[in-house]
Parts: sequence; structure tokens; C-alpha cells
Amino acid sequence: MICDICHETLLRPTVSTRRIGSLDVVSLFRYKNIAPFLLSKHTPRGYRLYRYFGRRHIAPFFEAFAEGLDEPALILAVDESVEHGYSHTALLAHWSRFENLRPLHGALRASNRVSYAGKSLQFRLENPRQFVYRGPKGIKAVLLDDIITTGTTLDEARSVLESQDVEVLFALTLADAREG
Repeated sequence: MICDICHETLLRPTVSTRRIGSLDVVSLFRYKNIAPFLLSKHTPRGYRLYRYFGRRHIAPFFEAFAEGLDEPALILAVDESVEHGYSHTALLAHWSRFENLRPLHGALRASNRVSYAGKSLQFRLENPRQFVYRGPKGIKAVLLDDIITTGTTLDEARSVLESQDVEVLFALTLADAREG
């Protein structure tokens, strides 16, 4: 889907970290640099692109992270709902299986299916995702999503997980939509 030359020259990560409440959010790219790829997520081409980003960017990040882990941790993809034949966040999480690190699919789901695309912070605050967690308690976890815009989704997910005795280490996203 993406040749090695393009991978090396055009799709080099520009890693950044952003603090949302008490949560550190690491993003691998600036949104504007990969927006056309991300906007294709609910298409057949998007499936192949998300596989590419999982294999070529998410996997190396988590492999390096897993090397420093003293105890197991789980990857919790934000709302692995299937739309148009697959879940884009589950596809990204698929590439996070290493010693002491593995994905826990389908454990964190939003019960409110409202779309946040193009919506304001006020709209997002007035229409929370209402996450439900169905997984083990007393664990360490990393949240995984494709895009961070305002941070409300990740902050709400963190809050729900912490109320269920899950220690959220940080969150990882492909892209940060913040300008600048």
C-alpha cells in the first residue's frame, strides 16, 4: 500500500506528548500530515492503511515500550465498534502483542454512538461517550485511539477505567489534531 521510499521519506513520525487532565497522550504524527489516510478509515483502502500504520508505526512503538515493562500491561483500544466491516482501533491494537503487553479486545465500549467529527468541545462535553468497561480489574493498561482532538474521549475513558481499578499508564494515538 505504501512503498518503502514513501514510508522512509514522507511518513516519518513526529512524536509529541500532550497532557489531558492527569493523562499523558503520546501521538506519533501531526494530524495534518496524515489526514487523508485517517479520513479513509471506513473504506476498503482505509482498512489497508490502518493495517500499515499498525504494523509500521504502532508495533515498533509498543515493542520498545514492552522491553521496559517489569509486569504485564494491556492495550485497550478506545471503542472497538465495527463499522463498515472492521474496527479501526482494533486493527491498530492487533499489532501490540509482545512479551508483557497484549491487546484486550472489546473491553472498552461507548454506549453513546454520537459522532464527534467536526463538533465543538462544548458538544463533546454535553454528549459524553458513556464508556462501559468489561475487563479485569487491578491491571495496568495503555489506551489506544487513532486521533486526539480535544482529549475528552481519552479523558472520559481514563476516568471510567480508573473507577474500575485499572491503572492507565498513558494513551497512544496515531495523530494529534491540535494546531501548531
